[in-house]
Amino acid sequence: MYKTENEIMDQYRALEQTFQYFMSRASDIKEFVGHHSFNSLTFIGAGSGYCICRSSETSAKMRLGIPAHAIPAGDLMLNFPHYEKVIRDTLLVVPSRSGSTSEVIRAVQDSKDKYGVPCISICAKQDAEISHLADLNLEIPWAFDESVCQTRTVTNFYAANLLLIGILGNDSMLIDEIRECISAGEGYMAQYIDSLKEIGQSSKWEKVVVLADSELQGIAGEGALAFKEIARIPSNSYHLLDVRHGPMVLVDDKTLVIMACSPYGHDYQKGLVADIKNKGARVITVGTQPAAEFGADVHVAVSDYDNYGVMGIPFIFVPQAIAYYKAVLNGINPDFPEGLQPWIKL
Repeated sequence: MYKTENEIMDQYRALEQTFQYFMSRASDIKEFVGHHSFNSLTFIGAGSGYCICRSSETSAKMRLGIPAHAIPAGDLMLNFPHYEKVIRDTLLVVPSRSGSTSEVIRAVQDSKDKYGVPCISICAKQDAEISHLADLNLEIPWAFDESVCQTRTVTNFYAANLLLIGILGNDSMLIDEIRECISAGEGYMAQYIDSLKEIGQSSKWEKVVVLADSELQGIAGEGALAFKEIARIPSNSYHLLDVRHGPMVLVDDKTLVIMACSPYGHDYQKGLVADIKNKGARVITVGTQPAAEFGADVHVAVSDYDNYGVMGIPFIFVPQAIAYYKAVLNGINPDFPEGLQPWIKL
């Protein structure tokens, strides 16, 4: 078994620990926020971390009703003066696997030096460099991925950011649904792993499109990134209906489409699936709807959560697992893809 497979299949065990840890730190988080003044939230990350930040930006706007931003750490580091009005009077939230990626460290350091903004870090390593910069450091080392490509770590970061938002907003329903989702995770993986393995081991598709809206769009971007990094497969992510605005010309019988279904606009989504299948592509839908709702080739059913963002936790497992099995089929070591480093030191 490769480390990547072990880390994918271990993610719900790690999520249980992450959930308990965040609940144990809830009073610390609330106390910290109560002692700092800020007008917005700014999520900073690199690579997979930035994909998670994009989802968190949407979640924060929707659930807390305050301005929120997601900025790639490298962009902020290079172009810091451009972001003055964003960074001033914000609260930084920084998920980082290693806590030592240069772009992340320098972006946070510049933000604190220039404006003295408070910072919460969420790190998968203990006593990392970011922990000495952050004003509140939340450490989840059980989520650390030894593989170059992140799987377990990003799922835990996604849940951690959502838990943080739930704590800040005193949203007990959101927190309860995250708990329910995590508790059901092992059974969910066992139910679908064989189907996802079969799809991954198919040689009929050579590129991937991942579709999602709202809070799931960022983590869908991470799903597309997983195919590039783990399996070296060309992949892209788009909003659901936006795929018709240009990208559809590249969809063909060599394309696998993974679609996170919205709880709204069923007829529009059904029409989209039909259009994609008419191009010859294979379609996997993930959602709360019945299997026959959209006419996909494969449907992965998830629980019906009132908080749509919770669906991102089971959703990301689908591209992760398929990417892993595609890599194995193609004779690629998913743990150490050539040309990639687990974190960047400039």
